[in-house]
Amino acid sequence: MTSFGTPLLAFLVFGAMLLRPLEVTADEYPQDTNKIESFTAEEATQLVAAFGGNDLSLNGLTTLDADTAKAIAEFKGQGLTLNGLTTLDADTAKALAEFKGDALALNRLTTLAAGTAKSLAGFKGRAVFLEGLTTLDAHSAKAIAEFKGLYLILNGLVTLDAATSKSLAEFKGVSLDLNRLAKLDADTARALAEFKGLGLALDGLTTLDAHAAKALAEFEGRSLLLNGLTTLDADTAKALAKCKGSELWLNGLTTLDLDTAKALAEFEGLLFVSDKAKDSLFTNNPFTAATALVWAGVSNGQLTGITAFESRDSVAVAKALATRKGPLVIPNLKKLSPKTLSALIKKEDIEIPLIETLELIPEPDGSPTEAFVLPEAFQKKQQRQRR
Repeated sequence: MTSFGTPLLAFLVFGAMLLRPLEVTADEYPQDTNKIESFTAEEATQLVAAFGGNDLSLNGLTTLDADTAKAIAEFKGQGLTLNGLTTLDADTAKALAEFKGDALALNRLTTLAAGTAKSLAGFKGRAVFLEGLTTLDAHSAKAIAEFKGLYLILNGLVTLDAATSKSLAEFKGVSLDLNRLAKLDADTARALAEFKGLGLALDGLTTLDAHAAKALAEFEGRSLLLNGLTTLDADTAKALAKCKGSELWLNGLTTLDLDTAKALAEFEGLLFVSDKAKDSLFTNNPFTAATALVWAGVSNGQLTGITAFESRDSVAVAKALATRKGPLVIPNLKKLSPKTLSALIKKEDIEIPLIETLELIPEPDGSPTEAFVLPEAFQKKQQRQRR
């Protein structure tokens, strides 16, 4: 998943396992356990007893019986990954579910029968990874949703219907990750929005209409992740701005028009939009106080695309920017007028380059230049920058 809980999930990622050398009395097992293509239950018991790593990766296995799975499940580490298996029966899944670690990864399973799903749901760890599934029926979804852990990772699913989504939404964990869904209709979105966890990750969506957005906005968890969207129209933005959650993630947007930004600015929680998209408000629209007010409403305070304040209403623009709640950072600023500078530095938590590096220009509106004194707090901040 991403954005919600990324630091937590990084602990559970299995792409690059760190394996220690095996400490066996005979040279019958390779140090890279992914090279093991088959073994008996007895051999699996020996391997598990000898293996000293925190994560055991057996991606070379393409078949597995229940007795061997039971032996493997005795591994005392934290992660068990079996990404070579494309099928799994219910009895073997039940044996694997006895593993006492944190995470179980079966990322090449292409199908999941309801019985197998029910068995896997008995796993007592924190996360189940099933990223090879591209489709899932409602019965299997209902069964796997009984998993009592924190994270259910289904990033292989490319399509979902409303019935299956409703079943998945019954998962009682923290995060439901569905990051390969490419499209979402309103009924399916409405069903997914019933998920009661903290994070709903839908970073695979590249398009979203207003009807589906309105349905998704009913999600009441902390984080709704839509980082795959590269564009957003005003109607869809207006619907998303009513999201009942506290975080809305739209870091994939590459541009924002003024109407869309105005709509998003109505969101009352934390809004995450890329700097590129936010800076586009100034590059694609007149640099006005109205634009600045909108930017202040959608930004994280990083205004990287502005190097100068040269328009006639620069002072008004600066005053509008200063209304932003939270820090305002303009790291690439090079020139502005004294009055504009004065308006900016009235904001206590502003960060701009050192005064001596800035070019002070005549007032763009033609008004006379007035002397001003740098506030003491700002002077101290600049002194700290010089160190």
